[in-house]
Amino acid sequence: MITLLIVLAPLAGVILTLPHEASRASYPPDLDGSSAELLPGVMDSSEVQYGGIESGQSASDSTGASLSSLWSYSTVTEDRYDHALHGDQHELTPYFQDYENATNITAQLGSTAYLNCRVNRLRDKTVSWVRRDGDKIKLLTWGLHTYSNDARYSLNFEHPNNWKLQIKYTQRRDQGSYECQVSTHPPKVLSVRLNIVAPVVEIIDERGSSVQEKFYKTGSTIELKCTISQMPQAQTFILWRHGDHMLNYDTSRGGISVKTDMSSSVIVSTLFIANATPKDSGNYTCSLGDVATGSVLVHVLNGEHPAAMQHGSGTKDLCSLSLVMVLATLTSILNCLSAAHAR
Repeated sequence: MITLLIVLAPLAGVILTLPHEASRASYPPDLDGSSAELLPGVMDSSEVQYGGIESGQSASDSTGASLSSLWSYSTVTEDRYDHALHGDQHELTPYFQDYENATNITAQLGSTAYLNCRVNRLRDKTVSWVRRDGDKIKLLTWGLHTYSNDARYSLNFEHPNNWKLQIKYTQRRDQGSYECQVSTHPPKVLSVRLNIVAPVVEIIDERGSSVQEKFYKTGSTIELKCTISQMPQAQTFILWRHGDHMLNYDTSRGGISVKTDMSSSVIVSTLFIANATPKDSGNYTCSLGDVATGSVLVHVLNGEHPAAMQHGSGTKDLCSLSLVMVLATLTSILNCLSAAHAR
């Protein structure tokens, strides 16, 4: 019996060391050919046992520890591979800086419209602007180059990242949908809606109603009030003209002044002309550049008070005069016919 134990003892030692050697042989090698025990930051031989039996540990416990280490290595390696493959690529992808703030632009008719497109991390990609009209797409710019036949369109790059589309002298037909595109796969698109509004210019009377004709008495003060509404861009340069003659800076006549009030959403400009004479009669216009114009016909009279004519008495007198002239004409015709018949 003692002899049998002496023979089997070396064999038992060999069997107990097999899990240790097997686990080391089957463990995935590192990329440089070394074992996973040498991977810095993952695990080392002082922290993980890949096989063998420690004090108070069975062979099955040793095998479980080896499998657990193998699973940990596989998970960490997969995460690192995924980050190397996709992480850096995601960090290099271009993106729009102010996606929500640039999607709706309102410009005044005749002004210059700017459509912003700020792109971060552009790198080797290209920015282009297109005009979308239903299913039709028209290329306007590509990079810094303009491809539109309309000279009003151009690319106005603003450092460091604003690929700004500029549209000069906006017209009603410029209203619509535009797209800023980045040449990724698939392309990144920023949609911008451009709205064109035209100011409304009216010349009103004392009651605030639109008027096209006003009457004044010689020696009185002409007062014309012009209102301008629906202006997305505030402007103070409002011109008054008498015929083709500009009145804003007229010092030759004297007694002319212009007062402009911009305290509310509706701009009010008032023209004053003191000591009116018949020479001040004619067409007066209030204009906002070449965008919008309002006009009124002014009469300066020597006789009847203008208020009476504005309330209709002047119109009645004109009608009575016309009726008298018609009756006189009919009478003349009848007399001629009677004379001819008598002959």
